[in-house]
Amino acid sequence: MPEDFSRSNRAYVKPARSELPNETREKLRRRQYRTKLNHFARLARPARALGFVLIIAALCYLAITQLRHLFFATSYFEVKTLEVVGNSNLSREQVLKTAGLAPGLNLFKLDRELIKRRIMTEPLVKDVKVDLDGLYNLKMTIIERTPFLYAKVGTAFYEIADDGIIINTEGYGEKDLPLVTGLNLETCRAGDNVNSNDGFYVAHNWVKSLESRILEQISEINFQSMQNPYLILLSGEKVYPRSLEDFKNRYDFLRALLDNLRKNNVEPIYLDMRAPNQIVVRPRKSSGAKEGGRGPVAGG
Repeated sequence: MPEDFSRSNRAYVKPARSELPNETREKLRRRQYRTKLNHFARLARPARALGFVLIIAALCYLAITQLRHLFFATSYFEVKTLEVVGNSNLSREQVLKTAGLAPGLNLFKLDRELIKRRIMTEPLVKDVKVDLDGLYNLKMTIIERTPFLYAKVGTAFYEIADDGIIINTEGYGEKDLPLVTGLNLETCRAGDNVNSNDGFYVAHNWVKSLESRILEQISEINFQSMQNPYLILLSGEKVYPRSLEDFKNRYDFLRALLDNLRKNNVEPIYLDMRAPNQIVVRPRKSSGAKEGGRGPVAGG
Protein backbone atom coordinates (compact mmCIF):
# COMPACT_ATOMS: atom_id res chain seq x y z
CA MET A 1 0.00 0.00 0.00
CA PRO A 2 2.71 2.50 0.78
CA GLU A 3 4.34 1.56 -2.49
CA ASP A 4 1.22 2.24 -4.46
CA PHE A 5 0.74 5.59 -2.68
CA SER A 6 4.23 6.62 -3.51
CA ARG A 7 3.65 5.75 -7.13
CA SER A 8 0.50 7.86 -7.29
CA ASN A 9 2.32 10.89 -6.00
CA ARG A 10 5.01 10.69 -8.55
CA ALA A 11 4.98 13.46 -11.20
CA TYR A 12 3.47 12.58 -14.56
CA VAL A 13 6.10 12.48 -17.18
CA LYS A 14 4.88 13.17 -20.74
CA PRO A 15 6.13 10.57 -23.08
CA ALA A 16 8.88 11.86 -25.22
CA ARG A 17 7.69 12.92 -28.70
CA SER A 18 9.38 11.09 -31.39
CA GLU A 19 11.55 13.28 -33.55
CA LEU A 20 9.74 14.31 -36.80
CA PRO A 21 11.52 14.35 -40.10
CA ASN A 22 12.63 17.75 -41.42
CA GLU A 23 10.33 17.51 -44.42
CA THR A 24 7.29 16.96 -42.20
CA ARG A 25 8.25 19.85 -39.94
CA GLU A 26 8.58 22.13 -43.00
CA LYS A 27 5.12 21.16 -44.24
CA LEU A 28 3.61 21.87 -40.84
CA ARG A 29 5.32 25.22 -40.70
CA ARG A 30 4.06 26.18 -44.15
CA ARG A 31 0.54 25.08 -43.27
CA GLN A 32 0.57 27.24 -40.15
CA TYR A 33 1.87 30.19 -42.20
CA ARG A 34 -0.87 29.81 -44.79
CA THR A 35 -3.47 29.55 -42.03
CA LYS A 36 -2.26 32.78 -40.45
CA LEU A 37 -2.06 34.48 -43.87
CA ASN A 38 -5.63 33.49 -44.76
CA HIS A 39 -6.83 34.70 -41.38
CA PHE A 40 -5.10 38.04 -41.89
CA ALA A 41 -6.55 38.34 -45.40
CA ARG A 42 -10.06 37.75 -44.04
CA LEU A 43 -9.50 40.49 -41.48
CA ALA A 44 -7.99 42.91 -44.04
CA ARG A 45 -10.76 42.53 -46.64
CA PRO A 46 -13.34 44.86 -44.87
CA ALA A 47 -10.61 47.37 -44.12
CA ARG A 48 -9.59 47.34 -47.77
CA ALA A 49 -13.20 47.92 -48.87
CA LEU A 50 -13.63 50.72 -46.36
CA GLY A 51 -10.43 52.35 -47.54
CA PHE A 52 -11.59 52.13 -51.16
CA VAL A 53 -14.91 53.75 -50.24
CA LEU A 54 -13.12 56.54 -48.38
CA ILE A 55 -10.83 57.21 -51.35
CA ILE A 56 -13.81 57.35 -53.76
CA ALA A 57 -15.68 59.69 -51.40
CA ALA A 58 -12.66 61.96 -51.13
CA LEU A 59 -12.27 62.06 -54.91
CA CYS A 60 -15.99 62.80 -55.38
CA TYR A 61 -15.86 65.61 -52.83
CA LEU A 62 -12.84 67.08 -54.55
CA ALA A 63 -14.53 66.82 -57.95
CA ILE A 64 -17.76 68.41 -56.68
CA THR A 65 -15.83 71.21 -55.00
CA GLN A 66 -13.91 71.92 -58.18
CA LEU A 67 -17.04 71.78 -60.35
CA ARG A 68 -18.91 74.06 -57.95
CA HIS A 69 -16.07 76.53 -58.15
CA LEU A 70 -16.01 76.24 -61.94
CA PHE A 71 -19.76 76.69 -62.37
CA PHE A 72 -20.52 79.27 -59.69
CA ALA A 73 -17.30 81.13 -58.87
CA THR A 74 -15.80 81.74 -62.30
CA SER A 75 -16.86 83.83 -65.27
CA TYR A 76 -17.19 80.87 -67.65
CA PHE A 77 -20.92 80.53 -67.00
CA GLU A 78 -22.02 84.15 -66.59
CA VAL A 79 -24.47 86.14 -68.68
CA LYS A 80 -22.39 88.58 -70.70
CA THR A 81 -25.07 90.72 -72.37
CA LEU A 82 -28.66 91.71 -71.54
CA GLU A 83 -30.83 92.50 -74.58
CA VAL A 84 -34.20 94.26 -74.41
CA VAL A 85 -36.31 94.45 -77.58
CA GLY A 86 -39.86 95.56 -78.37
CA ASN A 87 -39.87 98.40 -75.84
CA SER A 88 -40.77 101.87 -77.07
CA ASN A 89 -42.18 103.66 -74.02
CA LEU A 90 -40.19 101.77 -71.38
CA SER A 91 -36.45 102.39 -71.36
CA ARG A 92 -33.97 99.52 -71.30
CA GLU A 93 -32.67 100.71 -67.94
CA GLN A 94 -36.17 100.68 -66.48
CA VAL A 95 -36.79 97.12 -67.68
CA LEU A 96 -33.48 95.87 -66.24
CA LYS A 97 -34.10 97.65 -62.95
CA THR A 98 -37.58 96.15 -62.64
CA ALA A 99 -36.20 92.70 -63.49
CA GLY A 100 -33.36 93.10 -60.99
CA LEU A 101 -30.74 92.17 -63.59
CA ALA A 102 -27.14 93.12 -64.20
CA PRO A 103 -24.36 91.56 -66.32
CA GLY A 104 -22.48 88.82 -64.50
CA LEU A 105 -25.53 86.79 -63.52
CA ASN A 106 -24.64 83.11 -63.23
CA LEU A 107 -26.43 80.95 -65.79
CA PHE A 108 -27.17 78.24 -63.21
CA LYS A 109 -28.87 80.79 -60.95
CA LEU A 110 -30.99 82.18 -63.79
CA ASP A 111 -34.73 82.02 -63.00
CA ARG A 112 -36.55 83.12 -66.14
CA GLU A 113 -40.01 82.77 -64.62
CA LEU A 114 -39.04 85.06 -61.74
CA ILE A 115 -37.63 87.63 -64.18
CA LYS A 116 -40.86 87.49 -66.20
CA ARG A 117 -43.03 87.99 -63.10
CA ARG A 118 -40.97 91.00 -62.08
CA ILE A 119 -41.18 92.65 -65.50
CA MET A 120 -44.93 91.97 -65.68
CA THR A 121 -45.40 94.20 -62.63
CA GLU A 122 -44.88 97.15 -64.99
CA PRO A 123 -48.43 98.23 -66.03
CA LEU A 124 -47.16 99.16 -69.49
CA VAL A 125 -45.98 95.59 -70.15
CA LYS A 126 -48.64 93.32 -71.63
CA ASP A 127 -46.35 90.31 -72.10
CA VAL A 128 -42.66 89.44 -72.08
CA LYS A 129 -40.55 86.52 -73.25
CA VAL A 130 -37.26 85.77 -71.50
CA ASP A 131 -34.91 83.52 -73.46
CA LEU A 132 -31.22 82.70 -73.75
CA ASP A 133 -30.03 83.74 -77.19
CA GLY A 134 -26.90 81.64 -77.41
CA LEU A 135 -25.06 80.80 -74.20
CA TYR A 136 -24.20 84.23 -72.85
CA ASN A 137 -26.96 86.57 -74.11
CA LEU A 138 -30.22 86.97 -72.17
CA LYS A 139 -32.94 88.37 -74.44
CA MET A 140 -36.15 89.97 -73.14
CA THR A 141 -38.83 90.59 -75.76
CA ILE A 142 -41.35 93.14 -74.51
CA ILE A 143 -44.93 93.56 -75.74
CA GLU A 144 -46.24 96.89 -74.48
CA ARG A 145 -49.81 97.93 -73.85
CA THR A 146 -51.19 100.74 -76.00
CA PRO A 147 -53.25 103.51 -74.31
CA PHE A 148 -56.86 103.20 -75.44
CA LEU A 149 -58.56 106.13 -73.71
CA TYR A 150 -58.18 108.74 -71.03
CA ALA A 151 -60.39 108.60 -67.95
CA LYS A 152 -60.37 111.93 -66.18
CA VAL A 153 -60.47 111.43 -62.42
CA GLY A 154 -60.44 114.74 -60.60
CA THR A 155 -57.58 116.63 -62.21
CA ALA A 156 -55.70 113.47 -63.23
CA PHE A 157 -55.82 111.76 -66.61
CA TYR A 158 -55.71 107.96 -66.28
CA GLU A 159 -54.33 106.18 -69.34
CA ILE A 160 -56.25 102.92 -69.72
CA ALA A 161 -55.40 100.15 -72.18
CA ASP A 162 -57.88 98.19 -74.26
CA ASP A 163 -57.72 95.26 -71.79
CA GLY A 164 -58.78 97.52 -68.91
CA ILE A 165 -55.37 97.89 -67.23
CA ILE A 166 -54.55 101.38 -65.95
CA ILE A 167 -51.17 102.15 -67.51
CA ASN A 168 -50.48 105.53 -65.98
CA THR A 169 -52.16 107.93 -63.58
CA GLU A 170 -49.71 110.81 -63.84
CA GLY A 171 -50.38 112.06 -67.36
CA TYR A 172 -51.67 115.51 -68.30
CA GLY A 173 -53.92 114.54 -71.18
CA GLU A 174 -51.20 115.35 -73.70
CA LYS A 175 -51.86 112.29 -75.88
CA ASP A 176 -54.44 112.22 -78.64
CA LEU A 177 -56.85 109.81 -76.94
CA PRO A 178 -60.64 109.76 -76.46
CA LEU A 179 -61.52 111.40 -73.15
CA VAL A 180 -64.08 109.82 -70.82
CA THR A 181 -65.35 111.53 -67.68
CA GLY A 182 -67.74 110.61 -64.87
CA LEU A 183 -66.20 107.20 -64.07
CA ASN A 184 -65.82 106.21 -60.43
CA LEU A 185 -62.12 105.34 -60.37
CA GLU A 186 -60.88 107.42 -57.44
CA THR A 187 -59.56 104.40 -55.52
CA CYS A 188 -57.81 102.82 -58.53
CA ARG A 189 -54.07 102.89 -59.10
CA ALA A 190 -51.68 102.16 -61.96
CA GLY A 191 -51.71 98.44 -62.71
CA ASP A 192 -55.32 97.90 -61.60
CA ASN A 193 -57.78 96.19 -63.92
CA VAL A 194 -61.03 98.18 -64.25
CA ASN A 195 -62.93 95.75 -66.48
CA SER A 196 -65.28 95.03 -63.57
CA ASN A 197 -66.22 98.72 -63.38
CA ASP A 198 -69.65 99.12 -65.02
CA GLY A 199 -68.95 102.66 -66.16
CA PHE A 200 -65.72 101.63 -67.86
CA TYR A 201 -67.48 98.71 -69.55
CA VAL A 202 -70.02 101.08 -71.12
CA ALA A 203 -67.38 103.70 -71.98
CA HIS A 204 -65.14 101.05 -73.56
CA ASN A 205 -68.04 99.89 -75.72
CA TRP A 206 -68.70 103.45 -76.93
CA VAL A 207 -65.08 104.20 -77.78
CA LYS A 208 -64.59 100.79 -79.41
CA SER A 209 -67.73 101.12 -81.54
CA LEU A 210 -67.43 104.70 -82.77
CA GLU A 211 -65.58 105.33 -85.98
CA SER A 212 -62.36 107.34 -85.80
CA ARG A 213 -63.94 110.14 -87.89
CA ILE A 214 -66.61 110.51 -85.19
CA LEU A 215 -64.24 110.22 -82.24
CA GLU A 216 -62.05 112.91 -83.75
CA GLN A 217 -64.95 115.36 -83.41
CA ILE A 218 -65.75 114.48 -79.78
CA SER A 219 -64.00 116.31 -76.98
CA GLU A 220 -65.45 114.32 -74.09
CA ILE A 221 -67.93 111.55 -73.29
CA ASN A 222 -69.46 111.73 -69.82
CA PHE A 223 -70.81 108.60 -68.10
CA GLN A 224 -71.70 109.98 -64.69
CA SER A 225 -75.16 108.64 -65.50
CA MET A 226 -74.83 105.49 -67.57
CA GLN A 227 -78.51 105.68 -68.53
CA ASN A 228 -78.13 109.26 -69.80
CA PRO A 229 -74.55 109.86 -70.96
CA TYR A 230 -73.73 112.99 -72.92
CA LEU A 231 -71.05 114.05 -75.36
CA ILE A 232 -69.28 117.36 -75.82
CA LEU A 233 -68.18 118.06 -79.37
CA LEU A 234 -64.93 119.80 -80.24
CA SER A 235 -67.03 122.73 -81.42
CA GLY A 236 -68.41 123.03 -77.86
CA GLU A 237 -71.97 121.69 -78.25
CA LYS A 238 -73.33 119.22 -75.70
CA VAL A 239 -75.24 116.29 -77.18
CA TYR A 240 -77.57 113.89 -75.37
CA PRO A 241 -77.73 110.70 -77.46
CA ARG A 242 -80.58 108.22 -77.33
CA SER A 243 -78.24 105.22 -77.60
CA LEU A 244 -74.92 104.31 -79.10
CA GLU A 245 -76.40 102.80 -82.25
CA ASP A 246 -78.83 105.67 -82.70
CA PHE A 247 -76.04 108.21 -82.32
CA LYS A 248 -73.91 106.43 -84.93
CA ASN A 249 -76.83 106.19 -87.34
CA ARG A 250 -77.82 109.86 -87.00
CA TYR A 251 -74.38 111.41 -86.57
CA ASP A 252 -74.18 112.70 -90.16
CA PHE A 253 -77.61 114.30 -89.82
CA LEU A 254 -76.44 115.89 -86.54
CA ARG A 255 -73.42 117.39 -88.29
CA ALA A 256 -75.61 118.77 -91.08
CA LEU A 257 -77.98 120.26 -88.50
CA LEU A 258 -75.10 121.95 -86.69
CA ASP A 259 -73.79 123.43 -89.94
CA ASN A 260 -77.27 124.82 -90.68
CA LEU A 261 -77.56 126.31 -87.18
CA ARG A 262 -74.23 128.10 -87.59
CA LYS A 263 -75.33 129.52 -90.91
CA ASN A 264 -78.36 130.94 -89.14
CA ASN A 265 -76.25 132.27 -86.27
CA VAL A 266 -77.89 129.95 -83.76
CA GLU A 267 -75.62 128.91 -80.92
CA PRO A 268 -77.06 125.84 -79.19
CA ILE A 269 -76.51 125.08 -75.51
CA TYR A 270 -77.28 121.44 -76.11
CA LEU A 271 -78.88 119.12 -78.64
CA ASP A 272 -81.17 116.38 -77.35
CA MET A 273 -81.34 113.26 -79.53
CA ARG A 274 -83.24 111.13 -77.01
CA ALA A 275 -86.58 111.60 -78.71
CA PRO A 276 -87.11 109.18 -81.59
CA ASN A 277 -86.63 110.63 -85.08
CA GLN A 278 -86.03 114.17 -83.94
CA ILE A 279 -83.36 116.38 -82.42
CA VAL A 280 -84.35 119.07 -79.96
CA VAL A 281 -82.11 122.15 -79.99
CA ARG A 282 -81.75 124.36 -76.94
CA PRO A 283 -80.26 127.62 -78.32
CA ARG A 284 -78.27 130.08 -76.31
CA LYS A 285 -79.80 132.94 -78.29
CA SER A 286 -82.74 132.62 -80.62
CA SER A 287 -84.81 135.47 -82.09
CA GLY A 288 -88.51 134.80 -81.84
CA ALA A 289 -88.15 132.13 -79.18
CA LYS A 290 -89.65 132.76 -75.77
CA GLU A 291 -87.29 132.81 -72.86
CA GLY A 292 -87.01 129.35 -71.37
CA GLY A 293 -88.37 127.69 -74.54
CA ARG A 294 -86.80 124.57 -76.08
CA GLY A 295 -86.04 126.10 -79.39
CA PRO A 296 -86.36 124.44 -82.82
CA VAL A 297 -86.91 120.76 -83.36
CA ALA A 298 -85.35 118.99 -86.32
CA GLY A 299 -86.51 115.68 -87.69
CA GLY A 300 -83.99 113.02 -88.51
